[in-house]
Amino acid sequence: MPAASSEPDTSRRNEATAAREAGTVAAPGVRPKDLVGGLAPAALIGISTYGLTRVMNVPVADPLVLAMLAGVFVRTVLGHRMAWKKGFAAAPALCIPVGIAFYAVKNLNFIEFAAIPKSSVMLAALIVLVYFAVILALGRLLGQKQEITYLTATGSAICGASAIAITSPAVKADCDDISVSILAVTVAAVVALFTVLPFVAVTFGLTDHAYGLLSGSVLQMTGFVKAAVHNEPFLNRQLSDEALASLALSVKAARYLGLLIAIPVFASLVRKRLYLPWVLWVFLAAGVLGSWVYATREDFYTATLIPAVKPMYGLSWSIAMAAVGLNVDVRKLASNQGTKALIAAFAGCAAAVATFFAGWMILGYR
Repeated sequence: MPAASSEPDTSRRNEATAAREAGTVAAPGVRPKDLVGGLAPAALIGISTYGLTRVMNVPVADPLVLAMLAGVFVRTVLGHRMAWKKGFAAAPALCIPVGIAFYAVKNLNFIEFAAIPKSSVMLAALIVLVYFAVILALGRLLGQKQEITYLTATGSAICGASAIAITSPAVKADCDDISVSILAVTVAAVVALFTVLPFVAVTFGLTDHAYGLLSGSVLQMTGFVKAAVHNEPFLNRQLSDEALASLALSVKAARYLGLLIAIPVFASLVRKRLYLPWVLWVFLAAGVLGSWVYATREDFYTATLIPAVKPMYGLSWSIAMAAVGLNVDVRKLASNQGTKALIAAFAGCAAAVATFFAGWMILGYR
């Protein structure tokens, strides 16, 4: 009898191990009822949050962050009284891959990348490398959990919560890892947007051109870049509002390419061997497909495909982040891991700003 009873346990452990090795959320033994029950409240929170941010139309209101915080709030209020916990754990594994494909179709456009000035690409690449170097070094120095370090580095260097969502399956991150990383990156981004960047811009007398470059190369989230260039401090104006936004967002877009390096590198470091996760292939294939459509049918791409694709990844990731929040242990957000993540995120941002000014002077931007 003992041997017979241990077989299902061994099978479940093997299933969980295989799922984590593949970079998916392991949820062995999840019944359809539990899965549907877990998806339903996550979908309600995610869809409501996404719809609210669209109505508000405030660039800094990131639907992924708000959906996760709403999930954390519901989890905190209801505590262990919630049913369908296994469904909450499995929901991100279903929703994140969908978002990855749609996100790449819109944002991994190799043809548009080729049109970005080389000097802007070089500056963005340098700042991405500095973000990675500083946060990885601090993570090791502070004894941070490696999954949180990798997600914090990727979210800071590339595209905030979106980059964390894409990278999380590759590094086998759990819901606590994702939530701690998103919160740390978001807090650092808010401080940078409303305090650090305006202060240094006025102190160093930046033109709007230089401020657009600074925002696009340093700020963590695309919405924050849009907010920065639409609410810039009193600067010497050289560009129209449209040209300034285009400049900043083109530099920000160049940073997306960092995911093609971060995903396989961090996936391999977690597994201690060379590993190319499925996330990378989905992301790359969808980007190539989107670029091909852009090259062959630009009008269709711009007028039809992108307006349809953007809500798809926004909604799917909002649902996934709501599920993450519903599954998270709120104590982890205020734990030593949360504090270490905040230190790393702020240090990485400070180093990125310093690197921008070094590159700005070397490359002769004015």
